[in-house]
Amino acid sequence: MHKKIDTTISFYKFIKVDDLENLKLKIHRYLKELNIHGTIILAPEGINANFCGSKDDVELCKSYISNLLSLGSIHYNKSTVSEKVFTKLKVKIKDEIIKAGFTISEEIVSQNNSLEPIEWDKLLDRKPLVIDMRNRFEYLLGTFENSKSLDLLNFSDLKDSLKNNKDIDTKKDVAIFCTGGIRCEKATVALKEIGFNNIFQLKGGIINYLNNPDNKNKWKGDCFVFDDRITY
Repeated sequence: MHKKIDTTISFYKFIKVDDLENLKLKIHRYLKELNIHGTIILAPEGINANFCGSKDDVELCKSYISNLLSLGSIHYNKSTVSEKVFTKLKVKIKDEIIKAGFTISEEIVSQNNSLEPIEWDKLLDRKPLVIDMRNRFEYLLGTFENSKSLDLLNFSDLKDSLKNNKDIDTKKDVAIFCTGGIRCEKATVALKEIGFNNIFQLKGGIINYLNNPDNKNKWKGDCFVFDDRITY
């Protein structure tokens, strides 16, 4: 008998991945046996996972995938849910784990400056340039106060959008954020290419920020999530 689904988890890691087809089969078989629902994206540049199940089974799957890919220490966003928030289990192989038109490596990501929510709030108090790296729809549902939208339709438009925003002051400190953190890893690279030097990103994204009730002072509105809940 399947256990009650009460937990959802999301995580990613930019790490060199080989033998994608074999990994896909192993992950799908293991998660299916535990009645896990969600989406796992595998690519040569890493893994991006979002799934739900019972608390114990989610933990088993997290450990299984971590050991299988040697993920090491990474950030996990976990939430309690009252019902299944994904309808199927999908394990996909793609060119990128987050589509931006370019790939990055673990070494590049290790140089990014990620801030815990409490550090993020202190940074916002210093009035940096704050850029929402999500699309326009997500931005209109909710965002951090004083943040700027790049009016993205898709994240893959990022580089073109930055080139078109010629009024961006690259000399300022810039604080960037997204839902779970993954888009900011690539956005940092794109910002460096146009001349930014002091780039800070919110570790674990908005979900990590909102998971702590003490960290809601600077957030306004709802956060769109990519499952059946729609908002967080």
